[in-house]
Amino acid sequence: MTASSISDSSTRDGLQAMDFSRHLGGLADLMEVCFTHEMDSSGRGTVREMRWLSHFGPALRLLALLGVDTRPWDLGFVWIEQGRVIGSVSTQRAASRSGTWLVANVAVLPEFRRRGIAHALMRATLDLIHSRNGADAILQVDDDNPGAIELYRHLGFAHETTRTVWYRPARTEAPPHQPAVFDIRLRGRGEWADQLALASQVRPHGLAWNRPLRAEDFAPGFWTQLAHFFSAQTEEHWVAETGKRIVGSFILRGNVGDGSQLILLVHPDYRGQLERPLVARGLRRLAPPLFPVRLEHPTADEPASAVLRDFGFQPARILRWMRAEVK
Repeated sequence: MTASSISDSSTRDGLQAMDFSRHLGGLADLMEVCFTHEMDSSGRGTVREMRWLSHFGPALRLLALLGVDTRPWDLGFVWIEQGRVIGSVSTQRAASRSGTWLVANVAVLPEFRRRGIAHALMRATLDLIHSRNGADAILQVDDDNPGAIELYRHLGFAHETTRTVWYRPARTEAPPHQPAVFDIRLRGRGEWADQLALASQVRPHGLAWNRPLRAEDFAPGFWTQLAHFFSAQTEEHWVAETGKRIVGSFILRGNVGDGSQLILLVHPDYRGQLERPLVARGLRRLAPPLFPVRLEHPTADEPASAVLRDFGFQPARILRWMRAEVK
């Protein structure tokens, strides 16, 4: 079944285009069942918000017309059985005027799996992306979910990279100072291009699966800085320099009530030398650590993994990033 063949009827079962005014409460229930073990505090907050918004029903459409952004990830499909949402998939364009689309929230209730529902949801999504002139689609999937990985391979998705999500519990003592032969300091305003070049070399697929590398992440403009101010977000960029060359970096992002994020970048020539002093400096900047610290890093980087374990980080998930050309 293709996206173009889907009826707008709200009474029949099967594949339907997602409509938040009718499906939002059912989607919240589905997300809670299927992703309960992966959800952090932000994810649980999103589910609570979805349930609250579901009470508005058709009024959600009016709120959207008034410019109130209540419908993130509102493109996609659901599968209905006896009026109940038992499967879903969401999609959206990666960025304005981008040919890349994101696919997320692929879920089917356990008792309805192995019936081809996920395949039908994904096929309809790829047809939708194609109808909107999308060039490719990207997603992430748990590395220990062979059934989902095989489904995506069958649909043309190929593996790009694998990342481990690490968490360091709140109130874990900061590590002692780690001496280093490198000059580790706050990055200068005019050095953002060098930091971006380093990231392009060691993280060519992006810092996060749904955000390709872009200058704005290293040299935020006025509106981004204003948004950070009003949302109580903080961000620091640090670099490690030797011979006037930036060979390492970390980015520290803080969000009140939702923990902090540490992003680690190390030039391949200095792997095994810079991870410990960079991570230690970042954690000491957070002291006292009132909230958990999250770090997502390439799984294959063993030197970094060893340092993270030494500093009290625990691996939570291993995620495989996959991409497919849309034809």
